[in-house]
Amino acid sequence: MPLSLYLDDCADDDTVAALLRQAGHQVSTPRIAGTSGVSDREHLLFAAHRGYTLLTKDPDDFVDLHHQWRESNRNHSGILLIYEDKDVSKNMSRTQIVLAIDNLVASALPIADEIHNLNQWR
Repeated sequence: MPLSLYLDDCADDDTVAALLRQAGHQVSTPRIAGTSGVSDREHLLFAAHRGYTLLTKDPDDFVDLHHQWRESNRNHSGILLIYEDKDVSKNMSRTQIVLAIDNLVASALPIADEIHNLNQWR
């Protein structure tokens, strides 16, 4: 099942977006949506209002936002986190990001209103 994904400012990457589209996902970015530079909260609002699952490389802020939304009984279409290491050789490649998303989708775990660490799905 393909996802509708929104890549926030930290995850906005033309190659990742193209690979995700090739894998069958619908992709929007801040540059396409006109939301470049807005706050993390505004990125989540944008994604939630449009039914997009949010993809970010800014996990700490979005973990906090997810918990705030849960406490307020607010819904979103899911948040996918990519953790990066100072040692770039440990970071996920663009292809690994796409494969991790596909592995998560294939698992049939709920994505809406959940937060998932993609590093665990590569």
